[in-house]
Amino acid sequence: MAQSSLLRQSSREPAPRPVILVVEGDPDTQELYRVLFPPDLYAVEVCDDGAEALGRAICRPPDLILTETRIRRIDGFNLSCLLRSDPTTRRVPIVMVTSAMNKAERTRGLRAGADTVITKPFDPEDLVATVGRILAAGPGDGSSDSPERVNDVAALPVPGRPPRRRSMSQRMQRQRTTNPPLTPPSLRCPSCDAMLSYEQSYIGGVSERAVEQWDYFACARCGPFQYRHRTRKLKRAG
Repeated sequence: MAQSSLLRQSSREPAPRPVILVVEGDPDTQELYRVLFPPDLYAVEVCDDGAEALGRAICRPPDLILTETRIRRIDGFNLSCLLRSDPTTRRVPIVMVTSAMNKAERTRGLRAGADTVITKPFDPEDLVATVGRILAAGPGDGSSDSPERVNDVAALPVPGRPPRRRSMSQRMQRQRTTNPPLTPPSLRCPSCDAMLSYEQSYIGGVSERAVEQWDYFACARCGPFQYRHRTRKLKRAG
C-alpha cells in the first residue's frame, strides 16, 4: 500500500510555470525582467517587436503579457487593442509599462485593454507582487475598469500577504528624488543637440548589492530621456 502511494506521488508532474511574454526593446530591461521572474518559477519569453508579440500570443497564448508602450512596428497601445479584439487572446492579462509620468498616458493604456499600467521608474519588488496577484486571479474578461483603476505599482495592495515590517524598498531606500547621491550630468539631446532639462532621479536596483541611479531628462522637441550611471548610457525613455 505504501509502495503504491509512493509511486503515485512520484508520478505527479510538477505544476506548470506561468508563461509571461515580455515585449521590450531595451536589452538591459529585458535582463532585469529575466532576473525578476526566474526560470524556476516562470517561463519568460522575450521579444522586442509588437508585430512579433502579436503573432506569438495568438499562436500560443501566454498567461500574461508585460509590454512597453514604445516598441517597434506595433506600439503597446495598438498591441493591446489587437489582443483584445482577437478571441484567442481576449482574456490574457496585460501589464503595460510607460515612462510618461502623466495620467492621460496611463488612462490611454487602460482604454486600450491593459489590466494595469505601471509608470517607470518602478519598484521591482512591487512589480513582481503585482504580476503574481494578476496571475493568481486568473484570466479576466478582456475589459478594463474605469480610468480610476490607474495606479502607480507601489500603491497596489497584495491580497493575502501580511504587512511587512520593513520592505526591500525601505531597506534599499528606493526613491524618486531631485537631490540624488550622484550629480546628474549636463547632456545634449542626441537627436536635435539641444540641452536636456533635468527632471528627477530614481534610486533603486534589484538587490541590496546592486543599487543604481537613473536620471530622467526632457527635451522640448524630442521628449523624455533616461541616463543610467552604471553604463553611462543615454536613451530615449518610453
